[in-house]
Order: sequence, then structure tokens, then C-alpha cells
Amino acid sequence: VLVGSCFHSMVFVPQAVEHGEWWRLFTHPFVHVTWYHLLLDGTAFLTLYYSLLEASIVRRLLYVFAAGAGSLLFSWATDPAISTSGLCGLSGIAHGLMAISSLELVVSQPPGSTERRIGQVGFALVVGKAALEALTGRMFFTFLHFGLMGAPVAVSHAGGILGGLIALVLLRPWGCIWK
Repeated sequence: VLVGSCFHSMVFVPQAVEHGEWWRLFTHPFVHVTWYHLLLDGTAFLTLYYSLLEASIVRRLLYVFAAGAGSLLFSWATDPAISTSGLCGLSGIAHGLMAISSLELVVSQPPGSTERRIGQVGFALVVGKAALEALTGRMFFTFLHFGLMGAPVAVSHAGGILGGLIALVLLRPWGCIWK
């Protein structure tokens, strides 16, 4: 993006991975179609990553990796369009981090507190938005994309949430998360 074009050899394309270009499994989140795509994804990702209450850098990075893996695997399994258009960007990971961050607020705050309600509403909104996108195949807020987002993969957000939540459950069993 910074040099005026997309780095296509890093975008996830199933056929390329099947032909040995395995690095695409790991590099696709770092590729963005336009500066606008990078600005939206990067801002959301950095804001959500730094808002996590989890202190362990290892767990934080595992949340990121799991949300990215969930986004990729769910997209690969359910959306045949990525065979032609590919998959890139951080939005699936950001949605996973939003779900985790919301649940962290829910479990870390006392019942009835404003912060706990914010976490509950945030979780319901991000899960509801991703579910509607996955079911309809249409992204929310496309009127704000101004033709600068390429071909968004609607199921990638739901996959990021699923991956992030699986990591949260595995890394922080519910008995340990309640403080």
C-alpha cells in the first residue's frame, strides 16, 4: 500500500498455498488493498490490542493468532470467492479482539456496573454484526468504504470472533477468569 499497490504475493489465495506458497497463511493479515483499508484495519486492531486487560504478552499474541486463524479457516471453508479474490487484512482479527475485550470487561467488573454493561452491549453488537454479515453475505457500513476496500469477505469477521473466543476459553478457563 505504501508504494501504491497491493503486495499480491502475500495475499491468501488457496490455490497458491496448495502449490507450495505456504507463507500466505501467515502474511495475509499484513496486506491491505488501499491506504483506507490499512487505516481502518490498523486503527481498529491497535486500539483493540492495547485495550485488552490480559497482561500476558504471550496470551495476547495467542489471541491475535487464534483470531487470525479462525478468520482464515472459516473464510476458506465457507466462501468460494476467496479462490479468485483472495483474503487479506486485519478486520477478522480485530473482530476477535473486540469480542475478547468485551468479555474481559464483563467478567472483570462488578455486576450492575456501567463498564460491565458496556462489555455486554459491545459483545452483543460485534457478534450480532458478524452473524448478520455471515448470514447475508453483505458487510455493514459499505457506504463508508467509498470503493476503497476491494472485495470484503463477509464471513471473515465471524471466523475471527470464533477463533478469538476459542483461544479465550482454552487459555483462560472460566474458573480462572472470574476474579
